Amino acid sequence: MSTKAKMTLGVTTLITVATVYGVHWQQMSEKESMRLGVVKDEERVAKKKRQDDNVLELAVQQELQRKMLEEQTVRKEE
Repeated sequence: MSTKAKMTLGVTTLITVATVYGVHWQQMSEKESMRLGVVKDEERVAKKKRQDDNVLELAVQQELQRKMLEEQTVRKEE
């Protein structure tokens, strides 16, 4: 085998290995990015649910306060 053939084989092997590694790294990176997207979405949904629960609790508390004020007389101290 000539020196040119050996160099060509070495360079093409190196390029092939680099390409395979690059594609593998890119796939792993995309997979991690997609997983983080799901995690962020779950956090966003949980935050929205907590916010909705808080709004509902506020409405219940306001209605309870309104009923209590109707039943009791409130005097301001001077």
